[in-house]
Amino acid sequence: MNLLLKCFTLFCFMSLALQAQQNTGLAEEFTRLEDHLRNPKLTEEQKKKNFESNLVNSVRSTLSKRFANPKKELKDLKFQDLQTERPEGTNTFYVKYKNYYFQYQFPVDPETYVTLPSEEIVLEKPEGLDLSSGAHKEEKKN
Repeated sequence: MNLLLKCFTLFCFMSLALQAQQNTGLAEEFTRLEDHLRNPKLTEEQKKKNFESNLVNSVRSTLSKRFANPKKELKDLKFQDLQTERPEGTNTFYVKYKNYYFQYQFPVDPETYVTLPSEEIVLEKPEGLDLSSGAHKEEKKN
């Protein structure tokens, strides 16, 4: 009986040690996967594709709230139809599409990750408005 108890104890100890080794490997594997997903190594072509897709999807999402038939109105929307500008060192983008102006703030770099903006501002330029004329500037009186 004593031998049986010793064998059972040894078996339990070995199975716990084996399980601890498996758990350590799993934690390591999880950490490596998380690091890989958080820090993807993308080619310039992949970055360009992500960026273009993110901006087109953002404009499409924003304007779909404004049109009665967004599928018809936006079905031909392409990245080439957009004018974009990004202030250096930010995830803020200014985009122009037809007479719409957008300011998008992305939570992460849209070249690296597939994302939608966390903040958006949309302005619609009225027909015939000349932005270079300075019509709303106050005149200084001497």
